[in-house]
Amino acid sequence: MSRKERESGDEAGRESMRAAPPRAALPGSAQWMISSLEGRVREVAEQVTDQVRSGVPGLADPADARLLDLVFTAVHNAMRVFVDESLGREVSYLPVEDMFRKVGYRVALRGRDLDTIDQGMAIAVGVISDELRVSAAENELSAGALNAINDAITTFVGQLTEQIAVGYRAGAQARSTDSGLARARLLTALLAGTDEDEVETQAAIAGWELPDQVTVIAVEAGDQAVRGDALGPKALTRTGRTPQPVVCATADAEEVVAAIRRSAPQARASVCWPVPRGDASAAWTWATRALSLVEARVIPARPVIECVRFRTEIWLHAEPVLRRQLAQELLQPLFNETENSREILSETLLVWLETRDSAPAIAARLGVHPQTVRYRWKRINELFGDSLHDPDYVVQLTLLLKASVPLWVAGDQSDFRRFREQEETG
Repeated sequence: MSRKERESGDEAGRESMRAAPPRAALPGSAQWMISSLEGRVREVAEQVTDQVRSGVPGLADPADARLLDLVFTAVHNAMRVFVDESLGREVSYLPVEDMFRKVGYRVALRGRDLDTIDQGMAIAVGVISDELRVSAAENELSAGALNAINDAITTFVGQLTEQIAVGYRAGAQARSTDSGLARARLLTALLAGTDEDEVETQAAIAGWELPDQVTVIAVEAGDQAVRGDALGPKALTRTGRTPQPVVCATADAEEVVAAIRRSAPQARASVCWPVPRGDASAAWTWATRALSLVEARVIPARPVIECVRFRTEIWLHAEPVLRRQLAQELLQPLFNETENSREILSETLLVWLETRDSAPAIAARLGVHPQTVRYRWKRINELFGDSLHDPDYVVQLTLLLKASVPLWVAGDQSDFRRFREQEETG
């Protein structure tokens, strides 16, 4: 069943709202008073939402913030429709009634009972009625005209309440479905960057409390998949996918990584840095990229890869084609050197660019004699000349070498082969 179908309830509910019940015609004085309130619809809807937040037990919880946003939108739109219809304008009940079914659906998913709905509707009607009584007194509206408005509101609210009940029944049914399926859907929604409504819906069905920050882990386990039950209820995962995704609240990440190590000791876990849950799809990209960089020997092979330590490498290898093209342009002087010369000169240049240390300090870091560094530096200056005094060039060169040197040291000679091929065909 699609999200829209789930939130809309059932077909019977949809049919029931296609033909709105006829409203009683309001006397002219009542229409005039309602027209005077037209500019205050948003203000009154905000009052209703605030009263519902403070008057219904438990709705002050931050987890219900989106439910209250939905309540505001539903009340605001309903008041607009009521005003428009009262003034003889063309209206459509479909969007408003669909919104109220969504309210009922969301209330059920949050595990609230029908009392929550009854209390909320009573508060809403009370706030609106108070506004009407004050306005009626100010405008000296007759009792008959005020009663006509109240009768119209009662009929309208009754229809909306029916739609809330339709949505509530659908939400209660969804909540009782297999939570394992909902956990799989929730994981898919998070990693795909699906809209927040779908994420919250699946989380509510699964009974998984949505954290503000998540940690995304890519597990390379080969045939040794990490079982979901081994990770416990705090982590979302799915076997049969390579790499295997794992998502958990950042507060639980250390415990979940330890469980992965116990369940699959031979596996490699790439643990991304904490991100807001809306960025989980990007974190999945970064975690899987780190695994590919381990394969390329750019990142050291370890059982647990802390991606935060290799953020620069992950970033620099985001566009491999662009890196390769820049290498052809900026590193051309090195490509005419022998393989051994390329390696030692590029390593020496990169250390100097990163540290700007003296020859003895660079030599100590590279494990060579200072005079060897001076000889290499002389050759580097012959190759690059005045370009090393250009700040923009130096910045690009530093990043490019940081991305490329580990590949060359690992034995990847594709940059040089492409350079030779271009020379031969050029």
